[in-house]
Amino acid sequence: MFKKSIVFAFLFSLSSILALEPIEKLLIQKAILPEQKKAVKEYLLKIAKDHRQLSQKYMEMSQIKRGGKHKYDEKHRKEMKRIAKKFEKDAITYEQAANKL
Repeated sequence: MFKKSIVFAFLFSLSSILALEPIEKLLIQKAILPEQKKAVKEYLLKIAKDHRQLSQKYMEMSQIKRGGKHKYDEKHRKEMKRIAKKFEKDAITYEQAANKL
């Protein structure tokens, strides 16, 4: 059971490094013409913008006090901050991919 949780945690942390989906990687590889590159770049920048907005939303949610037990509130804050950081990392990944085009 412990091994499974370690493997799951490893795969989850790896997913933040590999934020680009296979279809998005394929789009980047197949974009040859300037118009195609421009469209893919705009798409990637739009996703990066969406991820930044989600990151900001989760960061704001981490600041909200729910009035519950301190232990639960602290756990909730940490979880919201963790999610916000993941979205921020993903946004950076998308921006870097867009800038390479």
